[in-house]
Amino acid sequence: MKKSDIRKTMSDFFNEGESVFGKKVTFNEAFSGIQELKIEVIEDGKGVGEWNEKRTYTLDRPPGEFINCSNKFCFKGGLRIADIIRDMVQNKAEHHETHNFCIGNEGSPKGRKTYKSCINSFKVTVDIKYKQN
Repeated sequence: MKKSDIRKTMSDFFNEGESVFGKKVTFNEAFSGIQELKIEVIEDGKGVGEWNEKRTYTLDRPPGEFINCSNKFCFKGGLRIADIIRDMVQNKAEHHETHNFCIGNEGSPKGRKTYKSCINSFKVTVDIKYKQN
């Protein structure tokens, strides 16, 4: 695959861009009230194989802002996992399950042409234990 054929994920855009809401911090700084974390993400769709079908994240190996889409034709794809975690922390939720579609589109490598929405999906289970105040 040529370099020009590589499509950027939302993680790429997030990591390359400047934040308008403040400085970017590590996961543990952003969610300092979490004592234990387990996130399981099962992706279904194009490009998903045995090695990337199920991903598990913990405080020792936290996710970034996004979980990348495995579809090699997807542009700006993935799942915004940090929004789910922020919502849980705000509401002190300890368990959450959801099934979301990829936010990206299949299209040209640089995203100039969009052919269709990406059909990959993510089944997400999040369990959080909070630190005692």
